[in-house]
Amino acid sequence: MKLKEAEILFNADALQEPIITKQEGGWVVTLAGSHKLTPTLETSQGHVRLFKKVDAAVGVLFEVGFSGVRVVK
Repeated sequence: MKLKEAEILFNADALQEPIITKQEGGWVVTLAGSHKLTPTLETSQGHVRLFKKVDAAVGVLFEVGFSGVRVVK
């Protein structure tokens, strides 16, 4: 899902706690919930968005409106 879709779903209370997972080369955000979209955060081109630093991923999620995240190494 794209960031704008995540913002809309967050405002509709359709997302659960986000999970940030360590992947090769960076960090990936998963946004599960009551939706039928791809649960991973994507770039505008539809590729999985890979964050180089975990604090960048957390910052984006806080901008969306989340007050907490779960990080899995």
